Amino acid sequence: MRRRIPIAQLLPGMYVVDLHRGWLSHTFWRSRFLVRDDETIRRLAEEDITEVSIDTEKGRDIPPPPPPLTAVNPDYISRAERLRAKPKTLSLGEERRRAGLLLSEAGHCLEDLVTSARLGQTVEVGRLEPLIERMIDSVLRNPDALPPLARLKTGSDYAVGHAISTAALIVAYARQLGLARSETESLALGTLVKDIGYTALDAGLMAKVGRFSRDERSHVERHVEEGLNVLMAHRPLPEAALAVVLEHHERFDGSGYPYRIAGQEISQAGRMAAVVDRFDAMISQRSYRQAMAPALALGQVFSAGGREFDPGLLSSFVRAVGIYPVGSLVRLESGHLAVVEELHPEHLVSPVVRVIYHAGRRQYVAPVLADLAAPVGNHYGQIVRAENFADWGLSAIRWQPV
Repeated sequence: MRRRIPIAQLLPGMYVVDLHRGWLSHTFWRSRFLVRDDETIRRLAEEDITEVSIDTEKGRDIPPPPPPLTAVNPDYISRAERLRAKPKTLSLGEERRRAGLLLSEAGHCLEDLVTSARLGQTVEVGRLEPLIERMIDSVLRNPDALPPLARLKTGSDYAVGHAISTAALIVAYARQLGLARSETESLALGTLVKDIGYTALDAGLMAKVGRFSRDERSHVERHVEEGLNVLMAHRPLPEAALAVVLEHHERFDGSGYPYRIAGQEISQAGRMAAVVDRFDAMISQRSYRQAMAPALALGQVFSAGGREFDPGLLSSFVRAVGIYPVGSLVRLESGHLAVVEELHPEHLVSPVVRVIYHAGRRQYVAPVLADLAAPVGNHYGQIVRAENFADWGLSAIRWQPV
C-alpha cells in the first residue's frame, strides 16, 4: 500500500517510492529505496524534500499513535508484554551462564544448517530467529557477557565459532550505534549465515595452509554468491542481512570483493560486517597462526580506517568492544598480568581489572580487583600493553570474568 507522508514522519526501515520532486532538483540518483538510517533522512531534509510516498508492503509503516494510558486495561496486557516493559537485570555471572547455554544452542543450530547446505537441502534460516532475539536481549542487559564469551570459540568448527562471534560483535556494535532492534536482528542474521557459501566450495582447498594461488583465490571469492544462492532458495532475506552476506568482504577503498565497490556505495550493514569479520578473524586461533591479542587486533583495524574500513564507523566499534576488551589479558606497570573485567565508557584505557599473575616472578598471585581509573587505591599503575594468554600458559576460559 502506498502512503504519502511528510518528511518528519519518515523512519529508518520505510521504503520510499516517490520523492515528489523533479529528477534534476535533487542529488538522489534513485527515487525508490529503503531508508537505512537517520543519515538518509537528514540528507533528504537538506535537499528541501518535504514529503515522500512510501510502500508499506516493502518496508515499515507509520507506527500507530499510542493509546491514552487511561484506555489501557492492565488485565488485557499479556505477561510477555509486562516482562518486556520491565527488563530484568542480571549479575554478570548469571548473564554469562545464560550466554554460555545460548552459544551452545546457536552452535548446534548452525552446524545443522551447514550440514543441510552441504547436502543440498533447504537451509531454514528462520530457526536462527529466536536465538537472535535472545542474543540481542543478552547484549542489551549486559554487553560484557555474550561477546567476550563468544570470542573464545570453544567448539572445534572454526566457521561456526566465527559466525557466532561476529554475530555477537555486530549486535554490540549496533547497540553502540543506537540502531533499531529490527535492523539489529537483520544484521545478526546476515552475520550468522554470511559464510555458508563455503559449503559449496572444494573442501580440500578450504583446508589448505598457506597462500592461495590467483585461481584458488578467485575460487574462494565465489563463496559470497554461492552463499546467496543457498540462502535465497528458501526465502528472501531482509535487506540488511542480504547486504552483510554480499558485502562483508568489500573494502572502503574499493579493494575488496566480489563487486569492488567503495565508500558509501557499500551499505552501512556491509561496512559494519567488514569490521567485525576482520577483527574476529585476527583474534582467532588457526592451525597456521596464533591468535592476536584483541587490543592489538583492534589497533590494526583502527589504523586501516579510510583504506579498508569506514573511519566514521570505527570509533563506535572501539567503544562497543573497548580498547582493552572485557576478558582480554593486559600487563600493568607493576609487572602484573590482569584480566579486564569491566569497561569505563569515559576511561577506555583504564578499565576495572582482576590481577592474577606476576610476569617477572612467573607465578600466580591472589586475585585482586583493581579499578585503574580510580584516583586513589590503585597500586598497580596503568596498562603497559596487551598480552596473549597462550604466551604465559594461562587459560583464557578459566580467567574469564564471572
